[in-house]
Amino acid sequence: MQYRKGEAKEYAREVLKGVWTALPYNFTADDRLDEAGIASNLEHCISRLRIDGHYCSGNVAEFWALTNEERMRAHEVNVETAKGRIPLIAGCHHQNPYEAAALARHAQEIGFDFVIILTPYIAVRCDDAVFDYYRFVADRVDIGIVLFNIPQTYYPLSEHLAKRLAAIPNICGFKQAGPAPAATISLRRAVGDDMVVSVADETPWLHNLSVMGDRWLLNYCPHLYQVPGYLPVHDYTRAALDGDMGRATEIARAVNPLRAVHATWITGYGRPTGHVPAAEMKYWMELIGMVGGPVRVPCREMTGEAKKQLRADLDATGLPARAAAGGAAGRG
Repeated sequence: MQYRKGEAKEYAREVLKGVWTALPYNFTADDRLDEAGIASNLEHCISRLRIDGHYCSGNVAEFWALTNEERMRAHEVNVETAKGRIPLIAGCHHQNPYEAAALARHAQEIGFDFVIILTPYIAVRCDDAVFDYYRFVADRVDIGIVLFNIPQTYYPLSEHLAKRLAAIPNICGFKQAGPAPAATISLRRAVGDDMVVSVADETPWLHNLSVMGDRWLLNYCPHLYQVPGYLPVHDYTRAALDGDMGRATEIARAVNPLRAVHATWITGYGRPTGHVPAAEMKYWMELIGMVGGPVRVPCREMTGEAKKQLRADLDATGLPARAAAGGAAGRG
């Protein structure tokens, strides 16, 4: 770690900024971690998509289907691949607080910058129980902890509870996956001086960046919408930060066809579809030159007809053609 426990909030303000993505994990045909695939996708994001950071072991990474040993090994692969070029967050979600603390401690020891932890998903019926859970984990590690709020699925982190949690020294960030803008505005007012807040959705990012003053996007769209030679999320973010809002708006508007495909095939927050679209995301990645591969139960594979339709929808945006052209240019 590059900071002491009491410096987590200050370090977060320096590091938690820009466009971050969250990649799925890859598996081999015999259902083992595909370490080469995991490393390849992260290298692609760092060197060719120019992402500013990466969140490992998130929902899209099927963390619940991995053993703790597999999650720790995957974290090691991410650190080995990144080589300090970008900051990393390790997902240490677990119902058992001892296991969450063990995952966080391992992440701290191997060089992660932060960890992120979902609220516990069983036996939680009040704010006090959630507070006790996070304090239990935070007391056992020094690394900065990012809270993760998915109010439609787990016990909600209200602005009142977030304010209480912000008093814990190494709680330093907040990933907001709640769809209500009013709730996020209240959250920023309550904890914006103590924690870095990211709205986990690319769609309102330009508004949040330019109007609300946000500086951090943590979402899985950056590796789905961008290919070598075509980096719209990166480019409109930079244009907005440079004060060129006309250019930023023009670039952001051009992403609308991809947003429409995303709305059809990938679960956005606030839009439950009855399953986690891990297979859909991995197939999308295959269509733009990244490593995809199989999913683990309880996630389900796509049907052949579904793949055909997703391919047609994505082809209509021109993104696979851009990916092919960018890949050919990279090999040339």
